[in-house]
Amino acid sequence: MFEVDWKTPHLWRKTTVARKTSPALTGDIETEVLVVGGGFTGLASALGARDSGAGVVLLEGNEIGSAASGRNNGLVISHHSKASPSELEKAYGKIHGDRFNTLVAGAADVAFGLMQRFGINAHQVQQGWIQPAHTEATHARARQFHDEWRAFGAHVSWFDRDEVSRRVGSRYLGGWMVHNSGHINPFAMTVGLADAIEREGVHIFENTRCLRLEKAERGWRVYTAAGSVTAREVVLATNALTDDLWPGLKRTLIPMKVFQAATEPLADDIKAQILVGNPAVSDMHNDLRYFHYDCDGRLVSGATHTFWHDEDRRGRAKVARMLAGTFKPLGGEPRITEYWSGTFAVVPDLKPHLYRLAPGLVFGGLYSGRGVALSMALGQEMGRWATGRRTDADMPLPVTSMQPIAFHPVAVQVANRMHAWNRLKDRRA
Repeated sequence: MFEVDWKTPHLWRKTTVARKTSPALTGDIETEVLVVGGGFTGLASALGARDSGAGVVLLEGNEIGSAASGRNNGLVISHHSKASPSELEKAYGKIHGDRFNTLVAGAADVAFGLMQRFGINAHQVQQGWIQPAHTEATHARARQFHDEWRAFGAHVSWFDRDEVSRRVGSRYLGGWMVHNSGHINPFAMTVGLADAIEREGVHIFENTRCLRLEKAERGWRVYTAAGSVTAREVVLATNALTDDLWPGLKRTLIPMKVFQAATEPLADDIKAQILVGNPAVSDMHNDLRYFHYDCDGRLVSGATHTFWHDEDRRGRAKVARMLAGTFKPLGGEPRITEYWSGTFAVVPDLKPHLYRLAPGLVFGGLYSGRGVALSMALGQEMGRWATGRRTDADMPLPVTSMQPIAFHPVAVQVANRMHAWNRLKDRRA
């Protein structure tokens, strides 16, 4: 179910300048910090460790950009997955709540700042993210988000019914905007950041799957098919692709498969009526609904399936129907020219986690759909953590031991079948 065809080019890869793949690891090497996983979290962790002065090696099991970081929708959002700032403070306490809210409020600026620092062309557009509300209940919730973030000091705006409907191009009751947010081509960002950290001195090895992890005299030793890496500190940044490298770790997360789809480039007169000003948008339906333009004016969206048979045809048809029903200026169902899928990770509390698995061995991530911006901000903190620049007590989230999910195999199946129920709730709202 969770397998994806990462070798066939998708929209983001088709519109990105090709990157030369780094070689696979051969032989035995040593380093100060080893990062396992070449997505946004791993790349940012490697950068944070390198900026702290450490020697860094990064191992990627396939190729950079092949997993969720390169295949997602590309929304760069400075907001929690579901919670408000006060709810995060209640969950974590004043100290960590304030730290984490601060990290999230600035996460989009961190992501766009990396593009500026390294001259990465990720088709980035920082024209804000809008969350419109379609019911009285979601309207009240959106207003709470806006009011709390505004009180926290974030740059946000509230839009009434007419204004949000004009900006989005569809009828809503109201909504709010986070101004520092936006959208990118995530594949271009992933490979661009990989190139950047290699120039900074990080040694990347692709097509190098970690097979075994053992305690060593000076830290840890990770074995691959053709070599090994010995490191004082190891950061596991594997997220949805977490396997059995560390016993029990994969039972702390739920992999979920989603798909993305895109229309043909829209005419200028239609674009002038939909997503005015080129913001990112995701509304508050229970079923997934999110939108933005790519660099050529395609309307990019996505969703998920309850069952994945005939996924390409069914996915294209589903998105075409949803877009036609949402955006009347389209004049009917648009032609869907691109379709691809990917897998990300969620946890029941919808909050990221930091685990200290053992001395010198840490894991972090699990963004539950808010990973593009947050992974780059939290990842750099994880790199500093691995080098000793941050202690456990200094981190923006509480550092805990693993938190396995009860009845994990059942939880995975239930979570990946919830969308039929979510669609039913939307119809009854």
